[in-house]
Amino acid sequence: MKILFSECKADYSNYKFPYQVHLLKEEGDDIEKIYNMGFLPSRVRLDLFYLARGLRVDIDKFEESSENRRISKKTEYMGIDVVSLDDFVYEYTIGKMGKDFYDKRFGKKVMSANKIKWLFTKGFPTHAAIYKDGDRIIGYCLLLKGENFIHYAYPFYDLDYFDRNAGMGMMLKIIQWSKENGLNYTYLGTCYSEKSLYKTQFKGCEYFTGWNWSSDIDDLKDLVRSKLKSKKLTEDIYKNFGISI
Repeated sequence: MKILFSECKADYSNYKFPYQVHLLKEEGDDIEKIYNMGFLPSRVRLDLFYLARGLRVDIDKFEESSENRRISKKTEYMGIDVVSLDDFVYEYTIGKMGKDFYDKRFGKKVMSANKIKWLFTKGFPTHAAIYKDGDRIIGYCLLLKGENFIHYAYPFYDLDYFDRNAGMGMMLKIIQWSKENGLNYTYLGTCYSEKSLYKTQFKGCEYFTGWNWSSDIDDLKDLVRSKLKSKKLTEDIYKNFGISI
């Protein structure tokens, strides 16, 4: 693997000179190690990963909370099938459902139908989760599955189910599926905004601090809400390098 650094916008007045960190995956690299190092796959090219404040659930520590049980009850209508993309038949209706979802939930130009097709047919995912209400397909999620982990990415669903807790139900079901299938971790993407904090409601949730995985979710919430590093985290970073402040 190769680690790449590219400059980001600097704030000279506060002595901030940031770099974006990428990883270029090479033949023989262990995908599980790459994820454990805090990198996530980009949708730019198959071998390019980026370092980010990712979230994952330690499945050994996961057990349903009262809120999880409430969501489970409200989404009893929802079934899940996890299939290899090698056996998956892509149809244009999938791209339309995805584009309609992203246009209405996150704004136009966030995700195109062509990009959704690329992710299903040529992108980094290895599997797809298909969510159903009886015989009706109501949503999809792309998955990268390793031997001991799964990455839940780019979920979308029929917006007729927006008021039926479909989004949370889909995420909860893949975590339950991970536990039933003996996986160690479920990766849930990144957490940089308050809107993303809903992902932290699962027992066993951890976030990547920049050098390790932490289960201190209160500190994560402080990071997100202040948009600055908390004092505790800053002290821990310096301590990690043997520097007293």
